Amino acid sequence: MNPAPEPGLAFQLKLYGGAFGAFSYISRRIALRRRWRMSEQALPGKPRRVPMDASGYSRRRFIGAGAGALAVAGLPAAARAVTNYKGHDVIVVGAGLSGLHAACILQEQGLDVMTLEGRNRIGGRVYTLMDVPGKPEAGGEWMGANYARMIDTSQRLGLQMLGPDEASDIREWCYRIRGEYILASDWESHPLNPTEGDDRRILPHRMLFELSHKNNPLSGQPLDAWITPEFARFDIPQTHYLKEYLGFDDETIRLMNVVIHTDHMDNTSALHEMRRYAVGEFNASRALANAGQPAWVQIKGGNSRLPEAMAASLDNPVELNKTVYAFEDKGKEVTVHCMDGTRYTARQVICSTPWPVLRKVKFTPRLPARMERAIDEIDYGTSIQVHFLLRKNFWELDEMPGSMWTDEPFERFGVHHRGPNGEATSAVAFINGNEAYKYDFMSDEQVSEYTMRELERVRPSLKGALEPIGIQSCHREVHGGGDWVFWRPGQVGQFAAHMREAHGNIHFAGEHTALMERGMEGAFESGERAAVDALLRS
Repeated sequence: MNPAPEPGLAFQLKLYGGAFGAFSYISRRIALRRRWRMSEQALPGKPRRVPMDASGYSRRRFIGAGAGALAVAGLPAAARAVTNYKGHDVIVVGAGLSGLHAACILQEQGLDVMTLEGRNRIGGRVYTLMDVPGKPEAGGEWMGANYARMIDTSQRLGLQMLGPDEASDIREWCYRIRGEYILASDWESHPLNPTEGDDRRILPHRMLFELSHKNNPLSGQPLDAWITPEFARFDIPQTHYLKEYLGFDDETIRLMNVVIHTDHMDNTSALHEMRRYAVGEFNASRALANAGQPAWVQIKGGNSRLPEAMAASLDNPVELNKTVYAFEDKGKEVTVHCMDGTRYTARQVICSTPWPVLRKVKFTPRLPARMERAIDEIDYGTSIQVHFLLRKNFWELDEMPGSMWTDEPFERFGVHHRGPNGEATSAVAFINGNEAYKYDFMSDEQVSEYTMRELERVRPSLKGALEPIGIQSCHREVHGGGDWVFWRPGQVGQFAAHMREAHGNIHFAGEHTALMERGMEGAFESGERAAVDALLRS
């Protein structure tokens, strides 16, 4: 529900050698397959460069080669051979971006792929509310300039993009802090502003990003540097880092904590936050390199059109309402057991199920101890959205911006301006982190009623202005588990380098296993890596 993110500082691109464009990364991942299979002991302080793969393909030759180059990238012949096997070649569990991207890659290489999805819809955390005026995004919103795989896939499927000016959404914010309303123009000189010097110009809704990224040790580093021993000393509570390394006081940290997308800064690894903003910096560098192109885009008609188009391109239709409760790896094939009593068999499986959901799934044989611990201990961020129809332009009554950022229990309230000429179309209260947990004790109806009461209490002009039309929360969904993975202090060092390891014939995908990118592009990265691993084992 945020406005289009603002670019940060650019840095000299080291990881990709300056090369970028709308191309498939598939063959480049083949060329770098040794990196993905590095043991923990082999991890260097800087990522290892592999200039040439076994078949003689360099990075530069792969760039721009497209998905078709994979067929001649030295894959085993068995990956493309016709056999008499009666099961599927691969079953993909999860029809979000990672699972669908893996399925599309495998199908392009001639494999028989079946995709199973537990929900009654396609898309996972990409979810456009098609029935709400203006079609707001309830999941992944913006594609950055670094979202090469996602943008390339969208273009190949004939989908059009809209920049921030065309996808006009939430506009100016007003702020309510410690019971007092503050306009953006008054914040720099306001006595409730706890920061000093140039930091006083940073508006409250930007404080988490701008201040967390200040003097970021990962700035300018390769995107996978966060898992290397060189930066392990920052796998500490974010509050400790902000106080001891950056010198921020308790009130500054309190305001930053309002919209942190974990549960609380005390329980979040500083490396997790550093990585978030280093990836944002990378996006900004790509935006600067592509002058004249928007730094952020959405898909015309809603982001859900992308996973729907990806699913429609598959030969085997996605099977919906297939809740998987067990995997049984028999050595030469895997049986996938669903709650409706159906079973599916394949030589290999790609599982993109979120970790909090995977805790309830049985594996035979059992997962390795480290993987079991990771699944049991690593969580996803919590949030809940309450969506409203607008009955009147309430902001005209109190002459303040319609959207609010606050330290009150509802945290953010945004008015969507997604009409043909930028008209207001709907509104949303967006609560995340620690404040979202109390909603677990409420029904959907109680959530709407409670949020309405809180909004009307702090802003009387909202009385009679809103009609609740629904809530959305990945945290409350049985197949969701939360918004996206976050790492607690110490978890990066324990688990981050191992979450991409296959378990027999089962490969793991999902944004939570991405090494370099995050968000929707991280999902694409992980699906691509899992598909390549499956192909190499075929």
